[in-house]
Amino acid sequence: MDSNSAPQHLVGQLELRISANSVGLYPLPPTNITSDLLATQAMSPQPPPNTTDVICLLSGPLDDFLKYSRQEQSKWLIDIAHDICDPAFLRGSLLVWNGAVQQWRPVAHTDPLTASIYLYDVPVGVIVGLSKMSTRTGKSVTTTTGYASTMADRVNRRDGVHICPKRMGDHLARIIFRDFSSASPPIPNLSIYDERFGISLSNNLDAYFDIYELGLRFVSVNQYECHVFRAEIPGWVHTIFGELMLSTTIPIMHGRTASPPQPQLATNPPPGLIRWHYLQCVLKKFGHADYKALPNIDFWELPLRMEGDSDDDGTDSDAEWPSAALDRGRAVQASIEDNEHRHRVITDWIGTV
Repeated sequence: MDSNSAPQHLVGQLELRISANSVGLYPLPPTNITSDLLATQAMSPQPPPNTTDVICLLSGPLDDFLKYSRQEQSKWLIDIAHDICDPAFLRGSLLVWNGAVQQWRPVAHTDPLTASIYLYDVPVGVIVGLSKMSTRTGKSVTTTTGYASTMADRVNRRDGVHICPKRMGDHLARIIFRDFSSASPPIPNLSIYDERFGISLSNNLDAYFDIYELGLRFVSVNQYECHVFRAEIPGWVHTIFGELMLSTTIPIMHGRTASPPQPQLATNPPPGLIRWHYLQCVLKKFGHADYKALPNIDFWELPLRMEGDSDDDGTDSDAEWPSAALDRGRAVQASIEDNEHRHRVITDWIGTV
């Protein structure tokens, strides 16, 4: 698609684009990333092609976007565009196509989102590498020893699911921490098993969070809003205990307040890591085929079974039990009173206000 011609789009749809000549492409990663140097090389984009094409990054019905932008209006899309294109430096600006006068105009934070084509415009000479996508494919076996169990113990005592997949490894995790948590002081030899990469929810909600169908949108210091990206099932709703029948009185998850139960702890996940996870939720729901087709746009992950991803018996594996979340929800609905104690294991991350 030529960026110099008038853009075309479908009625009722919102699209976010970027000029292809501003986007560097990632090289093929090595078979194994065993050092910070190899991770940096894998995450360093090469010069872009000489083209007038554009890359569509996000697309979907406007109503679907409004479900997540809520009261933030265009600020939500501006933040997401920065996180996709330039999370560390935020050098671009968001433009929207004005069909009446056939030109792009700047977007303000308070502008309402519309069914339009948006463009992330970067300064001349600036080349960006788009945020990579985490497909989070496969799980593995939890053992009772080693770094993963140690991390889980610390996370559960503090407030458990990983914000970034463990298969990503330490070296790529450090780059994510650097790019999305630039306000946080660097941590030497940071490990993917560090408790900053962990958050504890109930079993039902862990399943959603783990596969980028439940995200936490930053609102203010130590305050987040729960956003459900999971497809809706007729007659069922997403609650703080999982998917339950529409007639339930259990509080709805989407829009719920979430806060760390011990906000003073330095080992709480920094907002930047929560932001990275939320971006992955957005990309899973709205990511366009153009974006997904870019070479080496998926995060490299270890092709091995690792410690700490699922229970020893394997029954919480999404691959082995694809309907786990729904089945759990049905079980809760059938015996809600008998299971009150189990329901209360949900941590204070999901608030009651």
